[in-house]
Amino acid sequence: PPEAMKELGGSAETTVAATPEACFELVAAVDRYPSWNSEAIRRVEVLEAGSDGRPTQVRTAVHVTAGPVARDFDLVMDVELSEHDAVSLSRVPHEAGDAERFEVVWRIAAGPPTRLALELTAALEVPRLLPLGGVGERLAQEFVEAAKRELDGSSPKASASSS
Repeated sequence: PPEAMKELGGSAETTVAATPEACFELVAAVDRYPSWNSEAIRRVEVLEAGSDGRPTQVRTAVHVTAGPVARDFDLVMDVELSEHDAVSLSRVPHEAGDAERFEVVWRIAAGPPTRLALELTAALEVPRLLPLGGVGERLAQEFVEAAKRELDGSSPKASASSS
């Protein structure tokens, strides 16, 4: 079936016991996403890194499911860090006329509790019949929940309260 450009978007927010610094460290280490969100991020290869060793450009496989259909998108993403409160990932176009977009922006707000928010916007070439309703929202929610599990699981408070 012919492909069509489809827009999807979503946002999600949660609060975590972890510090804003811990949140930033987690979402800025894009190369480690598969270790805590392997459902959505199958692999990440660092193409370029800054002088601090943080990835500035990565190739990643994003796994998207829509009903019975699953698809892996192979994306080259630029990573931009702003101060300690935002991390943006945006797809690098293959060539000049390439209209596909995929952007993820993490925002961190100091608390307590610390607020972690994610906004996702994309325009992707997908099979015309692929139902994408709600996919962006679900993907954003999955990302935020995975980050929260990782952050709360590694915080001393979480381990102390579970004994």
